[in-house]
Amino acid sequence: MCKKFCTFLALNSNLMPKQNTALLLSRYIWLIDTIYSAGSISREEIDRRWCRSLLSEGKMAIPERTFHRYKDAIQELFQINIAFSKSRGYYIENTTDFQRNELRKWLISTFAVNNLINEGVHLRKHIGFEPMPSGQKYLTSILEAIRDGVRLRVTHQGFSKSEAKSFTIAPYGLKVFKQRWYVLAQSEYPDGRLLVYSLDRFTEVERTDISYTIPSDFDINEHFHSFYGVSSISNAQPEIVQLRIDASQVKFFRTLPLHHSQEEIETTDAYSVFQYYLVPTFELTKEILSNSPFIEVLLPLSLREEIQSKTAKMAEMYK
Repeated sequence: MCKKFCTFLALNSNLMPKQNTALLLSRYIWLIDTIYSAGSISREEIDRRWCRSLLSEGKMAIPERTFHRYKDAIQELFQINIAFSKSRGYYIENTTDFQRNELRKWLISTFAVNNLINEGVHLRKHIGFEPMPSGQKYLTSILEAIRDGVRLRVTHQGFSKSEAKSFTIAPYGLKVFKQRWYVLAQSEYPDGRLLVYSLDRFTEVERTDISYTIPSDFDINEHFHSFYGVSSISNAQPEIVQLRIDASQVKFFRTLPLHHSQEEIETTDAYSVFQYYLVPTFELTKEILSNSPFIEVLLPLSLREEIQSKTAKMAEMYK
């Protein structure tokens, strides 16, 4: 997106020479969020809302030529088409695609909230954020390495290691899980296996001139498709996992599925049974244990026995 945005600015610098990149991007996000939130909206209502925004810089309306220039830029950058009809006004044409693209939704919602906070400093006292470890400072370097296809030399201090180790990685993608950023990267092992590293365990990240190529069909969402969390075990086969959830917790699972494969296959007044198709991992075991009073593993037997063993140890600990 950064490359497209810079290209767009270069082509249109003669039209808007005084506006900087951050301001333009904020205005694009504002327009997307305003139209999407409304469902459909008239040009007059857009201008009324625009007047209440500090992004308007006191202007009563978005000039017509500027409005259409914003629309074209949004189509180019985000592949979001703002359509118009006499009966509906302006609306987002491809809302289904928009809703399915988690990265795009996250980016737009983040900028939209940031715009509001910047408009009213007092709003900062009304929004609580979960802290993220310091790893996000390496996000730009990793994304640039992925874009340019060059390896990174990193210094990594593992939790279980007494000393930090330096080595090179070929980053394939980034993923957020439980308030931490992770990078999926090709290791230095002879078989070139893909490993996951937590960014907050990096103490140094440097760009190298060693090139690499990511397979054209690679998709990080497909890579983790059969897993919960950031574990990805080579050649592991997904299997049916069934969890019996206490009725007091059922609505939480319905509104925030544990995994995209989640299905509610049995419902009673006392409980519901949710079924998944995934690879049982360490992260899944931890998630189940964190809700242990309300969850019973039905399948597979190996996972049920593992949870049984761990809860027995917990019971012994608290005797």
